[in-house]
Amino acid sequence: MIIIESALTDFLIINKLDRKQQRLMANLVNVREATPYIINAFNKRSKLRPRLRKFGIYVKLIFKDIQNLSQEEVYQQMLDRYLKYIGWDDLQYIAFITYSSDYAQIEIILNRVISGTKIIDLKCLKAGKKQYKMLHRASEEILSSSA
Repeated sequence: MIIIESALTDFLIINKLDRKQQRLMANLVNVREATPYIINAFNKRSKLRPRLRKFGIYVKLIFKDIQNLSQEEVYQQMLDRYLKYIGWDDLQYIAFITYSSDYAQIEIILNRVISGTKIIDLKCLKAGKKQYKMLHRASEEILSSSA
């Protein structure tokens, strides 16, 4: 498993991901809406903190040797559990997935603005041992229950 995290200055990457990947799930935005609506919803929330330069967080989760697992529900459950474990399950986000026979890649765009007074600090980016343990725990729990 690999976790890659970085800050975003805007949400235009949603356009790119939406053209190339399948939508997996979302929070605080309707995953079935048109792309411009989704980007607008992210921008609207970001305006609660207009002085911020970096409004979003980009996370890429790569699962290797996943044993031909191509069930969306399993990845949704793993992502949902992982976001709960790291405390980001209440953020506005949209997730996209790509998978093949030997890997799965989930890309998540999160809005770090929670409210007019609360944001996710960018100091928490750069996944460490704790996040890897949480991702491993989430995937093990879901994979063992779906077997």
